[in-house]
Amino acid sequence: MVPTRRIIVTGGATNIGRAITEGFLAQGATVVVGQPDPAVAAPLIEKYGPRVIALPLDLAQPKSCREFINEAAVRLGGVDVLVNNAAVTGPGVTRPIEEIDEAYVDHIFNVNVRGLLFCSQAVVPHLRKAGGGVIVSISSINAFRPQRGAMIYAASKAAVTSLTQSLAKDLAVDNIRVVAVAPGAIYTGRNEELAQELAVRGLKSDVAGMIPLGEGVPDDVGSVVVFLCSPGARYVTGSTWLVDGGLLA
Repeated sequence: MVPTRRIIVTGGATNIGRAITEGFLAQGATVVVGQPDPAVAAPLIEKYGPRVIALPLDLAQPKSCREFINEAAVRLGGVDVLVNNAAVTGPGVTRPIEEIDEAYVDHIFNVNVRGLLFCSQAVVPHLRKAGGGVIVSISSINAFRPQRGAMIYAASKAAVTSLTQSLAKDLAVDNIRVVAVAPGAIYTGRNEELAQELAVRGLKSDVAGMIPLGEGVPDDVGSVVVFLCSPGARYVTGSTWLVDGGLLA
């Protein structure tokens, strides 16, 4: 059981983010989800009512990150957990070295690294006010074993893992735990699109057929995130948890 009740999940209305959101909702929490278009959270709001609050969020804009976190804190009456889930991922994230330009690099790092950092920065005062809390960031197995053609994405996720370690050390004194979760091949419905994108360039996924437990589903990630915010994980901070079906074993 997660005793915390006031949760923020960036990108919490779709795919892995939705599984995380519903995992907390199942424990009785109220969740603010941040989306570029809050309307995508309509099915969650219809299902769970006022325990789901959708707010606009543009992770590429630090001002939007700060406004989102502060408004979420007002709506929730405080914050216990921030899950940095949203990221540039899926189709469009892979690119050969010859096609990498400044705009592509800036887009991925602005969202995956800077956005995560500024949301985390903005939530710290609210967690301190609450007497502590948890920040969970979604990394990727690409931080440890980059997929072909995904070097910039992989570098951004490696930065997430590094930021997690640094924040954990800096914030432990405030009773704020900081952890990361690195999903492997999780089926979200976009997998085929990514495979087709790689095939166009004569590449194929490096992970196909190599996963001892097979392909995962979003709930596999959501349940780990919820656990990491529970009393059972009180002595866990600074680490990145692999949810990869044994791929990197």
